Amino acid sequence: MTDEPKTIHANTSALIAAEAPDFPSFLFSEREFHRAIGVFKRGFDGLLTYAVKCNPSPHVIAQLHAEGLKAFDVASNTEMELVRDHAPGAVMHYNNPIKNKREIERAYDEFGVRSFTIDHPQQLDQLASIVSPSRDVEVTTRFKAGKALKSYDFGIKFGVMEQSAAEIVTAVEKMGYTPSLCFHVGSQCEDAYAYARHIAAAARIVEEAGIDLKRLNIGGGYPAPYPTSEAPPMDYYFDTIAEAVAEHFPNKAPELIIEPGRALVTSSTSLLLRVKHQRGGQAVYVNDGAYGALMEVKFMHFTPPVRVWRGPRLHDNNGEFSEFTMWGPTCDSYDVLPQVFTLPSDIDEDDWIEFGLMGAYTQASLTPFNGFDRREQYWVDSIYTGKDMAPAE
Repeated sequence: MTDEPKTIHANTSALIAAEAPDFPSFLFSEREFHRAIGVFKRGFDGLLTYAVKCNPSPHVIAQLHAEGLKAFDVASNTEMELVRDHAPGAVMHYNNPIKNKREIERAYDEFGVRSFTIDHPQQLDQLASIVSPSRDVEVTTRFKAGKALKSYDFGIKFGVMEQSAAEIVTAVEKMGYTPSLCFHVGSQCEDAYAYARHIAAAARIVEEAGIDLKRLNIGGGYPAPYPTSEAPPMDYYFDTIAEAVAEHFPNKAPELIIEPGRALVTSSTSLLLRVKHQRGGQAVYVNDGAYGALMEVKFMHFTPPVRVWRGPRLHDNNGEFSEFTMWGPTCDSYDVLPQVFTLPSDIDEDDWIEFGLMGAYTQASLTPFNGFDRREQYWVDSIYTGKDMAPAE
């Protein structure tokens, strides 16, 4: 991590006045990120980790480390390198079940990983061929207990049902590793009860396997407050989880691990795109799209808050708005968003569109398709989250 000084602009208006960015730009607020981290520190009783896949930007990892985060959820050797470089000394949980022997060997020998997740008996044999059984090595079995409502379903690819999970956990215990359990209810989960349902399933697995569960990783999936979200407040999730643990582990509760990504980092970043072309009052073309920072907006079908800038001033066209289809800059017809956006009717070339709540799965999904490979990073103190729609800046 470099110690080069960075300019922190007061807000988006000041940034545009100073830089007039002509390339897609990420605006990051350390102050807002600090606030979001505090929500989890205060509300969750357990080990807070961060899912690196959500936003692997070095400044995100470095701030989490500076604010005391001791562990990270990593999915690859490359993510391990990132954590090692920007959060030295942090513990890494290798929670991607799909890995080959070379990746396991690097994780264990080079990065000091001692926590591995599996979801198939063959993966236990694979791990044992590289990492000798020891109680110092945690082997976590990923299970699933039904699809959560209104979430992006990970159960299609990962996790085993209860009976198979109990069999794997029993084998882990007999082999001499420390057994643990984990689940992931699905990204942007608006169904808090899904966590209670999985915690209940974890208790049944433990009873069937006859083990003493040291740790239970309750995963990620905690939702961001997009305008289209119907999720309850985050405290409701924390309360639901605590009540479920008390009910289903009344005698000895396992240590809980949580691995948020989206809910931690979403509000810290906005995305500033420049208009390249407006056509017929119906379509607007911007300088990034489905092959870049708007990839998840394409397939998750949530709608982020937006506002338009004409120079350093918010532009509302005296209240005259129209509905627009938004296209990215590439020559591929896939590069269009499914949502309709309400924008000033006279939006035009060189205006800026700012998308709020864009810290998650944006910088992680960038491609250089068609040569649109340049994005800029800026820092602002006050960040746009969609709550300040009035032109106060």
